[in-house]
Amino acid sequence: MLDSNDTSHIEINNTSKLQPMGVGDILDTTFSLYRKHFLLFLGIASIYFFAILIEYSLKGFISATIQKALIPTLTAMPFAIVSIGGVVLASAAVYLGENITSSAALKQVFKRFFPVLGSHLIWRMFFVFTFLSIGFSIILTIRQGVSGILLGLIGFPIAFYFLICWVFHLPIVLLEEPRVLYALRRSSELVRGAWWQVVGILILILLTSYAIAVIFKVSLGFMFVFTKFAGNTDLRSILEWSIMDKALDTSNFFFYIIMTCADLILTTLVFPIWTIGLTLLYFDRRTRKESSDVELTADNS
Repeated sequence: MLDSNDTSHIEINNTSKLQPMGVGDILDTTFSLYRKHFLLFLGIASIYFFAILIEYSLKGFISATIQKALIPTLTAMPFAIVSIGGVVLASAAVYLGENITSSAALKQVFKRFFPVLGSHLIWRMFFVFTFLSIGFSIILTIRQGVSGILLGLIGFPIAFYFLICWVFHLPIVLLEEPRVLYALRRSSELVRGAWWQVVGILILILLTSYAIAVIFKVSLGFMFVFTKFAGNTDLRSILEWSIMDKALDTSNFFFYIIMTCADLILTTLVFPIWTIGLTLLYFDRRTRKESSDVELTADNS
């Protein structure tokens, strides 16, 4: 039993009672846990709302391109990491039948904050490099010809490979409490032999979360367009804003405020979904890995 006075341990050392899950099982369990423990995850997600609010607000005051890309993200990152870590811990606790509060989960993240931050910064560097390699490849291709494609062909696969190999760094740092480099190595071990499967499940989890947010935003925008409250904004502008992250083209200030607030709230409400899904995928990979290790040991004996 975990409460606000006991935040030190979530018993996950014995996974013998856990069963491997298929893709459908992971998605079903994700939504089931979120629905049953909505207030728990909502309490933790409030920190995430604060993080994206900071990021959104700072972007409105910064004009320089590089600073606009770095300063808001780096400022909001500590709050986002704490919130994501809190959802990971809460997901693990309720999945394993433990009781935990929002404050208890957050306190446990704070105890492991620097290892969490360190592992995430390494992972984030590869995340950034994955997309920079594509951007630089396009620029070099335009300026220097086909030779520029080589950067994308070399840099992108390498960066993306490690991006997936280390995707379980947060659950491992928080639940197994290793050192940063060991957490990255441990994550690679869990992914080994199932890299493409992990990629496919992660994409499905992210697309499901993203689709939910887009459907609600488009539906809300369509309602305002239909009632003429959206001013000069048409449905195409709503779709481009929702899917392509373009600036919302509207002459109605109140409509802009409502849609912006809806975007921030929906992003906050959806974020626990992919975090819970990631945590369950970690347990699935751990269960499969440890069960296969047991079978291998038995065969060798």
